[in-house]
Amino acid sequence: MAETMGTKEASEKWGYPQSTISKWCRENKIPGAEQDGKGSPWHIPKDAECPKQIKKK
Repeated sequence: MAETMGTKEASEKWGYPQSTISKWCRENKIPGAEQDGKGSPWHIPKDAECPKQIKKK
């Protein structure tokens, strides 16, 4: 399995709230994002592209 990150790490990396990252995962906006089961944490590929422009801190 490729290196993955959770929604918290993606949130810090891309500058969007964790809830937004989770929403994008549910909407299949992040290619390769997977869940072990409903309600479990998301596994987002470390090299995934942010679906929107990355917010600058």
